[in-house]
Amino acid sequence: MDMIKKVPVSEADQQKSYFKFYERELPGIAPEKRGKVFGPAMDPAKGIPFGEKANILKPEFQGDEIGFCVMPDGTGYVADINFLPGATAEMVDWYYLWRGLDPLRFTIADPANNVGGHTMQTQKALDEDLTIQERLWDSTQTVLKATPMAPKTTYLNFKYPGLCGFDMDLIGTDICKSLICICHYDDGEPPVAGPDYFICHQLVEKDGGVEVRTKIWHGWVMRYGKDYRSLADFRMQPLETKALLIQNAESWARLAPILPQLYAEEKDNF
Repeated sequence: MDMIKKVPVSEADQQKSYFKFYERELPGIAPEKRGKVFGPAMDPAKGIPFGEKANILKPEFQGDEIGFCVMPDGTGYVADINFLPGATAEMVDWYYLWRGLDPLRFTIADPANNVGGHTMQTQKALDEDLTIQERLWDSTQTVLKATPMAPKTTYLNFKYPGLCGFDMDLIGTDICKSLICICHYDDGEPPVAGPDYFICHQLVEKDGGVEVRTKIWHGWVMRYGKDYRSLADFRMQPLETKALLIQNAESWARLAPILPQLYAEEKDNF
């Protein structure tokens, strides 16, 4: 029996073709990975400073680090790796776009934590003259996350990687089939809202699936093409950054089992 409490859904949602993915038992983080995710902080010397983030696409930076730390400048850093069997980079890009057109599409990826969400740029998301990636760039999704008190509103602003300092000639290659760049903002003001942060999901296709190499810079975002520290002189607490690693690992663990089937059944149903 699935003992994990799920967010509620409406009767109308229960009639949708993809509601069946909500009803499944939810996996957790793989036992062999839990030691790194729930263990002590990693050595900050292994972290990549935000100003050097473009280095994550270079061969010498393709390490196997999974962990979190507080960097010397006081901001947080997360590195995570998740493998999605049977999936491709195209499927991951598609899901990030597709989910923004119906709140239940967010929920089915992680029914324990995702209350819902929607894109603010519906017409752009449906524009078939653009590639999937182009339909995501410069768009924002509003996301509701479950918390013990009440759903928490966050905003995910998708960025064109070239404006974030990444070499576009490296994207679409074996080292990075696709790169999803996101500025994450909490609704409200500190201390209610947490520090903003920047996420990179580097998609690397492997035999049998796709590897998602995630980096999170907790306390940094991009604004007008420039690095911006969201809370100057604020020193991140390790547990806050560790929570981001746990959330990321758990989210991918729950999306991975359903993505190939979901894509096969819904890829043309925007």
